[in-house]
Amino acid sequence: MIPTLRLPHGAALAAENAEGARSFAAGFWFPIGSRHEAPHERGFVHFVEHMVFKGTTRRSAAGISREIDRVGGYLNAFTDRDSICLHCQVPAAHWRLALDVLADMALNSVFRPEDFEREREVIVSEILSARDDPEECSHDEFLTSIWPGDPLSRKIAGEPEDLRRITRDALYDFCEAEFSTRSLLVTVSGPVPPADVGEELARLLGAGRGISSSRPARKETTPVFSLTGGYVSAEMEQVHFYEAVQLEPPFDEDDYYALSALNGAIGEASSSRLFLSLREDKGLCYSVYSAFAMSRTECLWMASANVSATQLPELAAEMDRLLEAAAKDGLADEECADAVQRLAGSFDLALDDTDFRMRRIARQIFFSGEATTPEEAREKMARLRPETLNAICARLLCGRPRARFAYGDLSRRTARASGLAAAARRG
Repeated sequence: MIPTLRLPHGAALAAENAEGARSFAAGFWFPIGSRHEAPHERGFVHFVEHMVFKGTTRRSAAGISREIDRVGGYLNAFTDRDSICLHCQVPAAHWRLALDVLADMALNSVFRPEDFEREREVIVSEILSARDDPEECSHDEFLTSIWPGDPLSRKIAGEPEDLRRITRDALYDFCEAEFSTRSLLVTVSGPVPPADVGEELARLLGAGRGISSSRPARKETTPVFSLTGGYVSAEMEQVHFYEAVQLEPPFDEDDYYALSALNGAIGEASSSRLFLSLREDKGLCYSVYSAFAMSRTECLWMASANVSATQLPELAAEMDRLLEAAAKDGLADEECADAVQRLAGSFDLALDDTDFRMRRIARQIFFSGEATTPEEAREKMARLRPETLNAICARLLCGRPRARFAYGDLSRRTARASGLAAAARRG
């Protein structure tokens, strides 16, 4: 296991010494995302993500960017439904700079009123731009259909009207309360001894302002999965089609690796069943894939394709046939072996990227409370057997109803022929 070290003010560090790497990646993670926001806080976490780049007590916005740019590094952040992360990747010799900039942004951002007003308009523009992206719109509508009313279905950035209601003081107070060093997790990967990273972070965090949140912990619950059969009508050239299954806990890291291998065989890889049949053999679509996301409270697996409205009924029927065949017969031994080998090979390739390694550590800790070394992960993959993959296949597909959803310009007749019986909404 990768040890987790305690830092000043309750922060934690999980550091991996990636010997031989030429880069150093660090992430400052807080376990709060869009699913944790109260109704009056929609868009807050994502807004904070933007504001930490606008300046600190020590650096201007231009200074933050310039210090990382001048060494050839990369600095960014993202907000998802479970967490927010500020992250940086630099040439290994500049690892102290990466930690200094991230700590400064996380603990010393000032939220100047003029920056707040300007960035509000930037985020509104970001939201409106997403409305012009069919992929973004279809996925947002898909989540709304399967998790109606649940915080997980909300747009991470919020809506323009949410942004208009936010005040600078409310956002700053939210940041002060929620972005506590008590909940801060720092994960790093690079050719630097973990003890050196810990010593440097202890200095940086000890010099910064200590934050102690008095707010109660945010609750996470398993969302109610709706077996939608509906669609949203939208003017566009192709239909975005989804089928989805939700698994409820418990599941563990072994389940994650088994599902990863299975997902590759069913729809993620270019040699997968869905790709070879729907695209290569039948020519029904250009884009088809499957994916899954596993958290402590739910695991959502989905298959998706972009298809013309005229071919949607045939594609939907063929996708159903392929998934039912996998549920009934499972995967052949050779197919399982190929899937496991592909998973292990892609993992080895990803280990060349310290940013991947840094993110992997954090995701594991948020999921199970601990992170495995790459060697331990390889051992878990090597233990995967056909019976393991077929067991997770049965759990995923056998007797478990699937939600079906489409987004695009299709008639009611085509929708009914595709198993989409619910009334349409206008996108």
